[in-house]
Amino acid sequence: MINYLYNSRDIAAYFKWAGVSSHQEKEYLHYIFLIGKDILARPLTREYDSFETAVYRDLYYLWSEGFENEFSDIATIAPRGSVSLICDQEFICLESYMKLLALHLIFSRNLPYVHVNFYGLMLPLGLKGEFSDYEKNVVVACETLHLVTKDVFGKPFDLHLGIPDEVLCLSLEPSFRETLSEHEDFRKSFIRHAASRLAELKLTSKQLHEKEEKKKARILKRKLAREEAARNKAEAKVKKADAGKKSSKLKDEDSGKKSSKTKKTTESENMKEPEKKTVNRRKTEG
Repeated sequence: MINYLYNSRDIAAYFKWAGVSSHQEKEYLHYIFLIGKDILARPLTREYDSFETAVYRDLYYLWSEGFENEFSDIATIAPRGSVSLICDQEFICLESYMKLLALHLIFSRNLPYVHVNFYGLMLPLGLKGEFSDYEKNVVVACETLHLVTKDVFGKPFDLHLGIPDEVLCLSLEPSFRETLSEHEDFRKSFIRHAASRLAELKLTSKQLHEKEEKKKARILKRKLAREEAARNKAEAKVKKADAGKKSSKLKDEDSGKKSSKTKKTTESENMKEPEKKTVNRRKTEG
């Protein structure tokens, strides 16, 4: 039995098929490269940068071919004219699909199994050929990709006996799962990184909030100062106007007093004029 190793196209296809978000792709790549000696083709395990470049190149290729999500045609994963490495050439789509399931179990380490109905899988995958040949290729794919099957009751099911018309539980071989458990689950590190990032964002948000509050306080203080200055200016203006009115009133009163005094003086002088004339006339007559 050959020990199949995944290539960059398989990783890229899984990203598209499983809907891995763009901000999580690097976490997946770091994890798959970390356990590369167990699952990756040897040329991809030498340098991370070249591995990452190869995966993103295949991501763009799959996008250009129309393979964008789980509802895309599995036949677009394998390049045109490519040779099947596990299954027979006419069942290359089955090989692509089985690799997606195996990678899903590898990446989702806490996922114990996935439900698969192999009996009704030929039509959705567009497979053509004898059903007996299809059964043989399913067995070869499971053995090569370190997969085992159980029935819905959790009892081991031997695919060599044939494919049943019922749902089976597909999971990783216990020994193969143990080799993966030697490496830390990348989801834990991703959660730690996310928690650390969240704490940083909270701290930044708190600092920005405090800065914004201080800015608002400064603006409010300036506004109150402007309002106070305007109010003082208005009060000073009113006081000045009142002082002007009071001064004008005093001037008017003084002017009135002077006018009255002048009038009395004039009247007094007018009253004295006849007396002077009488005295002068008496002097003249005498």
